[in-house]
Amino acid sequence: MVDLAALRRSEPPSGDMFAGDRPLVPRAVSDHLQAMILRGGLKPGEKLPSQRDLAEQLGVSRPSLREAISVLEAMGLVNVRIGSGVYVTQPATRAPLWRFSERCSPQDVYEARYGLESHAARLAALRCDEAGVARLREATDAMREALARDDIPAMAGADATFHDLVFDLTANPVLAGMYRPVRDMMVETQRLPMTLRIRLGDTLREHENVCKTIASRDGDGAEAAMRHHIRAAANRYGLTIG
Repeated sequence: MVDLAALRRSEPPSGDMFAGDRPLVPRAVSDHLQAMILRGGLKPGEKLPSQRDLAEQLGVSRPSLREAISVLEAMGLVNVRIGSGVYVTQPATRAPLWRFSERCSPQDVYEARYGLESHAARLAALRCDEAGVARLREATDAMREALARDDIPAMAGADATFHDLVFDLTANPVLAGMYRPVRDMMVETQRLPMTLRIRLGDTLREHENVCKTIASRDGDGAEAAMRHHIRAAANRYGLTIG
């Protein structure tokens, strides 16, 4: 059984991210537990404390904790056994669940990203200014730093920021408007290969290449680099597109 005191003390964030029960609390708790699982603080096969005890120790409500646990289950990091409890999964069996299964498949989203984001990258290269390039570089720097410290949640967050920026830099409100309603599905496909920890260095290099071509104002190159990245991301998850 997990040492509750150690769980609370593990890598405390700046301030108290668990204080109160704000809307961001479930995400903060899931990120905290995810980091512990991926770094070995929570061992494969280990049973988590009861939700009542865990919620009390972390200082959050049980509904917030249940939501956080559901996120971890969707990512394949824990297994919820009815009547038994919540267990950390074995790395070899961590295949993340697709939480949009009633609407579409990962293949559908990768195919849409292949067309939409590659065109967005082209426009971004042709229209962005130096401030926009600097923001993209900040995102890739954040990805590199997160990878160096093996912080997969932070790397995934920087990845999502990078793709958001590409759409922002198109300076096209219609294209940005098309992106917003499907953003959650697109972000989920960005995270799928990361959750499986497959060739994370390749992921970083692909983003750096997209950034480089946009910074060079190379529309054709940016479009090709983004297509390569999305095709490679799909391949890392076992899918073929393009």
